[in-house]
Amino acid sequence: MSGCGSTEAPVVTSGKTVRPVKITQFYAADKMIPKGLTGKLCYGVENATKLEMNPPSEDVWPALSRCFEISPKRQTTYTLTAFGQDGTKESKSVEVKVAGEPPRIYDLAVSAAEVKKGELVRVCFKLQNTTKVKAGPGKFAPGINCLNDNPTKTTTYRVTAYGDDHQEDIGTVTVKVR
Repeated sequence: MSGCGSTEAPVVTSGKTVRPVKITQFYAADKMIPKGLTGKLCYGVENATKLEMNPPSEDVWPALSRCFEISPKRQTTYTLTAFGQDGTKESKSVEVKVAGEPPRIYDLAVSAAEVKKGELVRVCFKLQNTTKVKAGPGKFAPGINCLNDNPTKTTTYRVTAYGDDHQEDIGTVTVKVR
């Protein structure tokens, strides 16, 4: 059989042809969702008369392709069960993990937007939900979250905050040297 659709042979019962139920797709668009944010769960079925989602998170119905939003509070395994006309069923599961709060850089401030060549520039910032930080160019003082530099040309300063589960936030500020 070619093209779209099931490649399984139909079942004949009581003179009626019944195609077997099939879950063609069931996946999480993002396997890891930052805490407090939403993700998408997608599915597609053939020859189904009814669907059930466990844990219940959204009304589901037979569709060739459908996605909906989820917002799990913790790691969750979702199971989709499709029921066929002949009483058979098929189930598939997908796991979604919940990451910690994403890192955040805020109050990124620079001492001057324009300086003379070699004049002191100070870039300071605040951090939230951060496990590691990189800042440069210049000399970074992690205890006070400030960067000191004496640029000789126009310079862009970059701060990268890293959080749990490989999340990051980036802030930049450019100082013009005249």
